[in-house]
Amino acid sequence: MVEIADAHSDFAGFWANGGYGGRLYDSGGVEDMLRGGVRLQVFAAWVPPGYGAGLALCEKQFCFMRKIIGGSDGKIILCTKADDLNKKDALKAVFAVESGETIGFDAGAISGLYGAGVRMMSLTWNGENEFASGCHARGGLKEKGALAVGELDRLNIALDMSHINEQGFWEAAQIYRRSPCASHSCAFRVKEDPRNLKDDQIKHLIGSGGYIGVNFYTEFLKGKNAAVEDVLEHIEHILSLGGEDCAGFGSDFFGIRYAPEGLGSPSDFQRLPEAMAKRNYPQELISKICYGNLERYILKFLQ
Repeated sequence: MVEIADAHSDFAGFWANGGYGGRLYDSGGVEDMLRGGVRLQVFAAWVPPGYGAGLALCEKQFCFMRKIIGGSDGKIILCTKADDLNKKDALKAVFAVESGETIGFDAGAISGLYGAGVRMMSLTWNGENEFASGCHARGGLKEKGALAVGELDRLNIALDMSHINEQGFWEAAQIYRRSPCASHSCAFRVKEDPRNLKDDQIKHLIGSGGYIGVNFYTEFLKGKNAAVEDVLEHIEHILSLGGEDCAGFGSDFFGIRYAPEGLGSPSDFQRLPEAMAKRNYPQELISKICYGNLERYILKFLQ
């Protein structure tokens, strides 16, 4: 079985909203990850736009995750330092937060997130907020957002550029001195959508030593009738721009309405390396895309 690393799952938020009827470890969701070969998973806490108590809901989601980790008999561990990546048989969980709502747009709260194990953060969802504008809004990085980017840089937390619009992307990139990522984003050249990355953005992420996790949402991949091969089309476009060490997966499982045929849950992940082999990808490249590239990237933030 090929090891899998996934840069974005909304499992934590799904749990906080009572997914699977409130059951914990034996939920099918985590078991699906293990059956699919997932050994490194970024779990993102997400707070809906306009929610008034974002930090409390964020903490609730991580509380759920800690219960799951604590009840897993060592099958899942929280990954906060480099040595944790050496636990080969365990699913390594990395905590992330999605959008400034999670901290009430208070850059000063980011240090507390770091102490709670968070190693990745994005600024926006799709609309405008107090940090910046998402892909469906106009405007760029705001003063509070610039402070947040500076704090992420200072604390060595990965800046996730998914969802932010082009103007905000480039303005944040001028401040952030480390390697940013787009944890769950596709290629605009393959499927035109404001949520997807333009080629110059992809090249910037590649050139800065970053990471791009291809999103499995059908609308971002192709539209209707997306399949496993459409995920590979986006990956291959990133590869064509020099992204052999940058491309990977950012499934967005538990957060997307429609997944490609044959990729309905994390248990289906092995269909991706199988499809790569059929397209004559070298084994070394398969290993990089499926696991090694995200491991390399995450390691930068576990020192």
